[in-house]
Amino acid sequence: MLPHGDKRGVKRGSGASSSQSSLPALQGAVAIYDPGTGEHSARVAHAASAVGRRLGLPDPDIEAAWWGATLHDLGKLGIPVDVLHKDSALDEAEWDQMRRHPVIGADLLLAVSPSLSPVAEAVRAHHERWDGGGYPDGLAGEAIPILGRIIAIADAFDAMTRIRPYRVGVVSPADAISELRRQSGSQFDPHLVGLFIDLHDTGLIVAESESPT
Repeated sequence: MLPHGDKRGVKRGSGASSSQSSLPALQGAVAIYDPGTGEHSARVAHAASAVGRRLGLPDPDIEAAWWGATLHDLGKLGIPVDVLHKDSALDEAEWDQMRRHPVIGADLLLAVSPSLSPVAEAVRAHHERWDGGGYPDGLAGEAIPILGRIIAIADAFDAMTRIRPYRVGVVSPADAISELRRQSGSQFDPHLVGLFIDLHDTGLIVAESESPT
C-alpha cells in the first residue's frame, strides 16, 4: 500500500493550464442547467484546495483539485432535468441515470482536451468509496485517485450542511463532522478525513451556515 497522501493518478505538470479558457464556460453551463450548484461547487473547490495544500501537493495538482471540485457535477448536464430536479425519491432506473454523471463529466472534459485528464480523473472518481462500494469503477483504498478522494469528503460535508429552501432540518456542521468520522475508513479515506476535520476546526474550511454574511 502506498503511504497516505500518495499522488497516484495525478499527472504532474499536465494540469489544466493549456485548456483553462474552456473551463469557466463549462462551469457556467452547469450553473445554468442546475442553478443550485454554483455556490455549492465553490465551497467544495475551496475545501478541496485547502486539503491539497495541507497535503503539500504541488501547485498543478492543487489547481486540478480546484477545477475537479468546481466541475464535479459537470456530468449532470447529461441527466434529464426531470430526474435531476425530481422532488421525490428516485426509482432504480433514475438512480442508474444519476450514477452516470461522473463518467459523463469526465468524458466531456477529455473531449475538450486530453490535457485535462487530471481534472477528468478527479471528476470520475468523486463517488468512489474507500471500501470499494462506490461508483462508477468500484475502486477501493489508494487505488482511488487522491483528488477524487479529497473531493468526495468536501462534497459530502457541503451536501450535508447546505442550506436549501425546501429542506427541513439542515445538518449542523458539528453533526456533519461526526458523520465524516463515522464514515472514515468505510466511505472515506481516514487520513484525509482527519486533515479535513483539522482544517474545519481551525476555520480554514467552513460550512455555508458558518460563512460570513
